[in-house]
Amino acid sequence: MLFHYTAFDTRNVYVEGDIDMPTLEDVLKFLNNQQLKPIKVVPINLKAQAKSLTLFQRRISLMEQIFLFKYLGLMLKVGTDILKAVDVLMQDYDKGPVKNFLLQSRSNLEKGSPFYITFEQNKKVFSYVTINLIKAGEKSGTLQITLEKISINLEKDKDLRGKIISALTYPVLLLSLMLVLMVFLMIFLLPKMGASFTEAGLKLPAFTKMLFSVSTYFNAHMVPVLATFFGVPIVLGFYFFKTDIGKKQFNKFIRLIPPIRNFLNKMALQRLTGTLSSLIKAGMPLVESLKITSESVGEDIFRISLSNVATYLTQGLTVGEAFRQEKSFPRYLSNLLAIGEKAGHIDEILATMSDFYEKEIEASLKSLVALIEPVMLIFMGAAIGGIAVSVILPMYQMMGSI
Repeated sequence: MLFHYTAFDTRNVYVEGDIDMPTLEDVLKFLNNQQLKPIKVVPINLKAQAKSLTLFQRRISLMEQIFLFKYLGLMLKVGTDILKAVDVLMQDYDKGPVKNFLLQSRSNLEKGSPFYITFEQNKKVFSYVTINLIKAGEKSGTLQITLEKISINLEKDKDLRGKIISALTYPVLLLSLMLVLMVFLMIFLLPKMGASFTEAGLKLPAFTKMLFSVSTYFNAHMVPVLATFFGVPIVLGFYFFKTDIGKKQFNKFIRLIPPIRNFLNKMALQRLTGTLSSLIKAGMPLVESLKITSESVGEDIFRISLSNVATYLTQGLTVGEAFRQEKSFPRYLSNLLAIGEKAGHIDEILATMSDFYEKEIEASLKSLVALIEPVMLIFMGAAIGGIAVSVILPMYQMMGSI
């Protein structure tokens, strides 16, 4: 059982730490042998902390994961064993999910369990690929290289997410402002103008009359309208991005748009080649690497294709032949893998293709944003312009009757 102790040493200096002992009496005996005067010794409930790591507290952030893997990889590189590296790193954290994770790691390592066991116990925090990379790296004796590779991959993911968010911020902001403006006009401005035109006895065009009727209804039922305006996007967002059925429907819908479909395919291929390359470099067999990659690629079409490729390889086909059987993969990727297989450098070919697709994603993202912005501006102009024309025409009519 793991205990946390605070004590004074022989120089009367305050010290604290964690120790794994069967009972409290064993801990006190250990402290006495170390000439430490205990102040407080409390048991640490790792199971409760494991739950808090994923449920009741914030999870380990992406930046914290990057630092964690980079630090541990560096410590192993200079010759420190993994248990000592975890123990040293743990001193930098007083509490929080990283501290809890490190406590779990040290407890498992002291019991003789492999390092990857702690990651498997936190599957909601660490990805399926990360867990298997560490497992493969530990078994093949390349854990240090694997940890450094994981930190690099996570940094690339962070940079890519940042670029996507940055590119989509302006279009989303435009759309949000347009919707807010239209709701303001429909609820607060147009009902008053409609009442004024009605009192003046003007004969309104059919579209203008319908617009004023809708705005009058919105004004009379302001609370449910505003609740719907803010509530529907939240409900739809939860359905399309948090539920499996919603994700599949949303993915199927946006794939009907050719530029978006092209962008998503490149993202999937970049993830596929990068993940597969990392798994092979970590020493994992190719067939098993393909199966793991298929579960993390994110697109059903490539997930099914990778599973089929793994099956073809078990039937005796070469890598190039197996990839050529699946039409979802670009022809040049299959040809390059065939060449890489003959030269014995499949992992290097995949890494090169991953870098290639990363640049292609950036170019596709710029093209996609360049397409979205004018479409949104046209849509905004049509919506606001339609409302403006519907209001201006009666105003001209009113001015002409004066």
